[in-house]
Amino acid sequence: MNAPERHEMFTLPEGARKIDISKDAKMANCVKFSIQREDHTVANILRYKLLQNPQVLFAAYRMPHPLEHHVELKVQTTSRTTPVDVMKEAIELLMQDYGNIRSAFDNELFRMEASGGDASMRATRIGAGYGGFGALDSTTAEFGVAGGMGGRGDRSDDVDIDF
Repeated sequence: MNAPERHEMFTLPEGARKIDISKDAKMANCVKFSIQREDHTVANILRYKLLQNPQVLFAAYRMPHPLEHHVELKVQTTSRTTPVDVMKEAIELLMQDYGNIRSAFDNELFRMEASGGDASMRATRIGAGYGGFGALDSTTAEFGVAGGMGGRGDRSDDVDIDF
């Protein structure tokens, strides 16, 4: 089979850099970021956040080939800032945004479970996280309550939900 191994889509080879930065010779104040082992998901979110910055004149990405697991993101800014600075700012803002989403989700889930919400609305605890949401390995200590929410089967009223 010609397809590369699945782990090659995510695992960065030893000694490889996650991001390579090269200056664009044809456009002023423009940089190309080659981001290894990423796809449309990360590139499109970064592009979207970059375009919200008024100092960004141009932001676009491309995937050179479907079997090559990297994206190229080109960013051009005004002379008041640099593409590297706006990229750092965009990443920080995205981390804040997703941190806020995670907190809101965890708080709502905790509120729903604490109020004895409808059993059909609760997610199943599978392994370390909630069904399908492996990143959500929260404990109630985050909410100031003793006891665990980390998927250890400590409750008898867990319900399976089919998505």
